[in-house]
Amino acid sequence: MNHTQYFLLPWAVRLRKAFAGLVLLLALPASAQTIHLVTEEWPGLIDDTPQGPSGVLWDISRDVLESMGYDVKLDFVPWKRAQRLVSENSRDGIIGIGITDEREKIFRFPEEALLVSETAVYTLKERGFEYEGLDSLRGMNVGVSPGYVYSSEVRAATHFEQVDMPTIESGLKMLLLGRIDAMLANRNVVRGQGERLGITHQIRASEKPVSGGPVYLVFSPGTSSEFLEAFSQSLKRYKNSGAYAVDGLR
Repeated sequence: MNHTQYFLLPWAVRLRKAFAGLVLLLALPASAQTIHLVTEEWPGLIDDTPQGPSGVLWDISRDVLESMGYDVKLDFVPWKRAQRLVSENSRDGIIGIGITDEREKIFRFPEEALLVSETAVYTLKERGFEYEGLDSLRGMNVGVSPGYVYSSEVRAATHFEQVDMPTIESGLKMLLLGRIDAMLANRNVVRGQGERLGITHQIRASEKPVSGGPVYLVFSPGTSSEFLEAFSQSLKRYKNSGAYAVDGLR
């Protein structure tokens, strides 16, 4: 062995070891990676329980991401903070968000939605109110949730007073106390919260919806198009598997 071969051999060994380590790193399954999500509790659709997250939005999001090989972590935070964290790429995604032109400029929306939800008008049964359209709310104090997206007609309405209700639970209590005449909220959320509070016999949901639309698991601005496509395809397969039928939501 000449001197050149002698001094090059250790470098060759190191290079082979480094290459082998790189191959091992690339071969690691995606389960070595964690998708860190955030949301605000949306009782009936996603709940923060002592046993951990629960509800249809969590079940779908977790099942689909785990089927792709990822671990999934979820933190419950106020809604505006959830949007800020994801817009800054500090977290990977938000569970349960509606689509708007403004949000499409900030977040990465997959092609496929988690489900479609409806917003209804809730009043006390004893009031005997029948919702026929936004004009039927004229002169009423109506509870709305700050940070949530309602239809443009609701946002522009001036013939009824829009009263902020910090949470669905607080809105229901305001309704029972007569502080508001009605409230606008998701059907499944109010059903779940009403059952939790034991007040379903006191409230009434309008048969006619105020609005409805798709609800997404949206991702941070730094998310790749390849990941979004893979997620949408996995979500479609999940829906087609039959595991998706949830109280008429689609």
